[in-house]
Amino acid sequence: MKIAITATPGEVRAAPILLRGDLAGAFRQAAELGCQGVEIHLRRAEDVDARAVRRWAADYGLEIPTLGTGMAATVDGLTLSAADAEIRARAVERLQGHVELAAELGSAVTIGSVSGKLGSCEGAERRVRRSQALECLAEVCRAAGRLGVTLLLEPLNRYENDYINTLAEGMRVAAEIGASNLRLLADTFHMNIEEVDLAASLRAAGASIGHVHLADTNRQAPGHGHLDVTGVLETLAETGYQAYLSFEVLPLPDAGRAIRDGIDAIQAALRGTRK
Repeated sequence: MKIAITATPGEVRAAPILLRGDLAGAFRQAAELGCQGVEIHLRRAEDVDARAVRRWAADYGLEIPTLGTGMAATVDGLTLSAADAEIRARAVERLQGHVELAAELGSAVTIGSVSGKLGSCEGAERRVRRSQALECLAEVCRAAGRLGVTLLLEPLNRYENDYINTLAEGMRVAAEIGASNLRLLADTFHMNIEEVDLAASLRAAGASIGHVHLADTNRQAPGHGHLDVTGVLETLAETGYQAYLSFEVLPLPDAGRAIRDGIDAIQAALRGTRK
């Protein structure tokens, strides 16, 4: 398994993104700390120069496993489940921009906060709203499929989403859409709130998982809370997972220390799994 850090070219408040502002510096720091990738979070695809990003990745021998899209929702209020059809259309358009950039960078695209909420609607209205959200997601899947891009559907906790909270629910959505390029992103922070048994849920999702956010129970780096890091890594190894463990965590006590502590926690856990 490989390690990635999170970075964004902008300044964000209270977001679980480690490095902010200096994207070139983020690539340099990731390489210096022994990471293999940088997960880039963007409000809009045009907020970065694809050629510059490709150059930084090549210079430091790093990958870009996925592009985060949550700021489309948290900053601009664009979600796939909005009641307003125009907002849904703008959300799809925004995500298509991320998909086009991902095709240039060789990365996936995360669908997390941009899934949105259905809200207080019930019965038939709720079923219609959910169907509309899934059709928007399917539209983005089709656009991504044409460009060879994978989408990573991230189940979120109940305070941030009200219709895709667990990996099992994510798998049901993926089955309904039936897109071969739609996989799951397992985030241990959200899982700690929603899953009855993290290990069982990871095993059940198995090969559906395309990316992992390894965050502790307090949204800090692994080792800063009470997440069973060893148990998570053992279970992922059992499923044959070989991709990224990405730190979508708060930069506490500071970004550099959070990254080093997270790496130390993973290395300690891996030593434990080999005994």
